[in-house]
Amino acid sequence: MDAATASQDVITLPVTIRPACRTDLPDLEWFGLHTPHREILATAFRAQERGAGALLVAEINGFPAGQICIDFQRKRHLRRATLWALRVFQPFRNRGVATRLMAAAEDRALGRGCSESELGVDRDNAGVLAFYERLGYELRGNERGRYSYRTPAGDLVQVPIDQWILRKPLLRPAAWQTGAEFASVIPPPAL
Repeated sequence: MDAATASQDVITLPVTIRPACRTDLPDLEWFGLHTPHREILATAFRAQERGAGALLVAEINGFPAGQICIDFQRKRHLRRATLWALRVFQPFRNRGVATRLMAAAEDRALGRGCSESELGVDRDNAGVLAFYERLGYELRGNERGRYSYRTPAGDLVQVPIDQWILRKPLLRPAAWQTGAEFASVIPPPAL
C-alpha cells in the first residue's frame, strides 16, 4: 500500500474517571516507569482512605492510564485544594484525558468545600504552563524546598522543589456548561 491508497483508522476508547482502588497501585507504576515512586503512590492512596486526599485515575479498557492526586489537608485553612502528580500514560496523551482528570479533581475539591485549587509546575517543565492557563489557572508565586521518598530498594531520594505556583477559583458551572465539554470517549488525535 502506498501513501496515495493508505487510510487512517480511528480508534475511540471509553474513559472512566474514578477514585483509585488498592488494586490500581501496581498498574500505576506503568510497567516500571514509576516503580521508584511506589511509596508516593501508596501515601496518596492512604490519604484517600483517611479522607485527607484523593487519588483519581482515568481508566481506559481496564487500565489506569492517567492519574491526579488531591491534598485536602495542606491548605484547608484557606479552603484550597492542592492538586499534584497529574500524569497520563504516553499512548493516551493529547486526547483530553488530562483535561478530564483536572475537571474531576476540581469537582471533587468543590464537593469538599474548597473555593480554590492550587498546583505547582516545576520550572524545568514550562511547556505545560499553557495547558494550565487554558484551564483558568494563574501564576501566583513560587515555592522552593525539598521532599524525600524511599524507593522499593530502600534508597532515600531527596528531591529539590523549584516551582511556579498556580491557582484557580473554583465555581460551580452553570447547567448549560455541564456535560457538553467532556465527551465520554477519547477523541481521535488532531491531524
